[in-house]
Amino acid sequence: MGRLLKQKWLLLKISHKRSEMISLGEKLGLCAQETIKCSQQLDQLLNDYEKCTNHDVSPPLQESSSEFGQYIKSLLKRTAS
Repeated sequence: MGRLLKQKWLLLKISHKRSEMISLGEKLGLCAQETIKCSQQLDQLLNDYEKCTNHDVSPPLQESSSEFGQYIKSLLKRTAS
């Protein structure tokens, strides 16, 4: 899978997992085992995305990809709060 395609796929997975985690948190509570497990899965997807955006990229593009990754993470944190 190409790097850009993988990034888009990961962003879709992140969005879906974030929605799932929010739903679980609202239904079961933030300390429920299912919510925590979903949160950990979301963390792994975010880590995978970060690795994907920083892998073998020239410095200028790497910086903008990193900034985009940080932007996505901040959006996810705001949505989860």
